Amino acid sequence: MADISAQVIPVASALAGVVLTLLGTVYVERGKWQRARRSEQEARSLASFTDLLRATTDIARTLRQTAEQLEEGRDVDLHGVANMIDDLIGEVRRQGTVARLVGPRTGFELITRLEGQVAPLYRLIVEVGRSGDGAALVEPARQLMKTRDAFIDQLRRADGLS
Repeated sequence: MADISAQVIPVASALAGVVLTLLGTVYVERGKWQRARRSEQEARSLASFTDLLRATTDIARTLRQTAEQLEEGRDVDLHGVANMIDDLIGEVRRQGTVARLVGPRTGFELITRLEGQVAPLYRLIVEVGRSGDGAALVEPARQLMKTRDAFIDQLRRADGLS
């Protein structure tokens, strides 16, 4: 009996050591995977917000430039501007959807506000084309820039993407 216990105890001890080593390795690797996944998700979130901000800035810049050109009396291709704005509105909607999927919930209110601001812009461009008054484009451009700045402030906070 002593011979068997003398052989079993070292083997059991060695197996327990191997099992504990494997469990420790699994735990460490799981932690690495979770950190990598979180980093990847934050990178996707940042990319979607960056694309959303770029589209918002492009819309505001286009509105402001169109308003300035109309005020100066220049001939403006409002059909081309309307198509560009329509494409950018589509980009804002797509990126807003992506940002909702991969981004933090703290950004949802800003995304909803932004989508509400860009929705009537196509009709506004058409109305400006009829009236020729570019001043109507200045305030929506200003509001878009304020919303964009709120997004940037959100991202700058420590918990901006969490």
